[in-house]
Amino acid sequence: MYRKIFTLTKHSVVYGFGYILTRSIGFVLLPVHTNYLSTAEYGIVGLLFASLAILNVIYRYGIDVAFLRFFILEEDKIEKKKVFSTAFLSILGSGILFSLIMNIFPQFLSQAIFQDQSYVLLIRLSAGILIADALVEIPFRVLRAEEKSLSFCVLKFLNVAVNFGLNILFIIHLQKGIEGVFLANLISALFTLITVFPIIFKWIKLSVVLKVLKELLGFGIPYIPSLLSVIIMGQIGRFFLDRMVSAEATGIFNAGYKLGMFMSLVVTAFRFAWHPFFLSVSKEDNAKDIYSKVLTYFIVIIGFIFLVICFFLEEIVHINVFGVTLFGEKFLPGISIVPIVMLAYVAYGMYINFIVGIYMEKKTVYLPFITGSGAAAAIISNFIFVPLWGITGAAVSTFIAYMSMATILYIINQKLYTIQYEFSKIFKITIFYTLIYLLGILIFNDLVIIKICLLLCILPFLWIFGILNKEEKDIILSFFYKK
Repeated sequence: MYRKIFTLTKHSVVYGFGYILTRSIGFVLLPVHTNYLSTAEYGIVGLLFASLAILNVIYRYGIDVAFLRFFILEEDKIEKKKVFSTAFLSILGSGILFSLIMNIFPQFLSQAIFQDQSYVLLIRLSAGILIADALVEIPFRVLRAEEKSLSFCVLKFLNVAVNFGLNILFIIHLQKGIEGVFLANLISALFTLITVFPIIFKWIKLSVVLKVLKELLGFGIPYIPSLLSVIIMGQIGRFFLDRMVSAEATGIFNAGYKLGMFMSLVVTAFRFAWHPFFLSVSKEDNAKDIYSKVLTYFIVIIGFIFLVICFFLEEIVHINVFGVTLFGEKFLPGISIVPIVMLAYVAYGMYINFIVGIYMEKKTVYLPFITGSGAAAAIISNFIFVPLWGITGAAVSTFIAYMSMATILYIINQKLYTIQYEFSKIFKITIFYTLIYLLGILIFNDLVIIKICLLLCILPFLWIFGILNKEEKDIILSFFYKK
């Protein structure tokens, strides 16, 4: 069991590094965007990126989700090529159609997103970004299926490097403002597409197999409402803030959310490794015990990360590089929402853990209901709390949405594929972490050494209060003896 969990951890770290490299562009560019763009301009950036996240689901329409399952489970290489070719060419054809529509009706989309028809160029740049991003997804999933995590990371790093350099060029040196942000994204997306050409040429056959396409669509289409709902939960708050408060509030929220999304990167890193992992161990006699243990470990690790970031958040946002801070001064109110956003993604991580039953039993028909409920909770919560609490209300609404979704999924999962999770241990961990958080934030917030000591108390707590069993303790002792 523990060897398999170690394999999951290793690939989570490696895929996480690759994914964090990609998404870290948001963190890396925070000093650039928050120091060289106004809060209103950054609000516009947030609105368009939120829209692109939703449109990404439309461009892929579940093919990417289905591809990984069928590609991994197919053993014959020729059949694997059929799966790859069908998925890739389908996305290529539909992507060209969708991007043409965006270029024909840019004023309509500009009005829908910004309530202003003057952002036609941004819409057209976005059409290119969307099709390039959709096409690279299938090759990257091949790397995940083949567990080529190093190649995955290298290609992600190249994307980030190009994007970062181009943002600096266009925003700081050429002073192109908002247009520079999306021009940089388009060029880096096209560059990444070129880098995966060897994978495409290795697996592509210029034919679409209708039987395979039908299977991909049959498995993937039920995911579309689910994926859209998940995106809505994380993005809809920006639109409520823009309409109900101001573009400036949207920009401040967008900046704070970027920091809180570090937890999203950790959770998504886990998700990348989790799906192939639970499929690979599903035939083991103790598979359910492994799944249960993984959730406990997940809570321990994710809780520790949450505490570290919360304890040193002030120091993080005031990091100064060449006279530029991580957060522009006018964006500092946004840090108040960071703990709430991180908790929302902890709830999302629990949802990912609970997905096993629906996936194994092929009951994806439940997903639209589950995630739709979360999206409904997000919309209702934002409608209620944004006018009352502003950016805090939008963050709280995100947490409510993800927690609702995780709770409903757990109930359904237990009926389909019962797993005895270690909730007594998870409860102890949660209570202890809450106590540590309150001590570190409310009482010893100005004493760094005390906060470090509080973090160091976690392992003794796990040891003394029965969170770790004898075998786990032996593994830890063995590790320290070797060191």
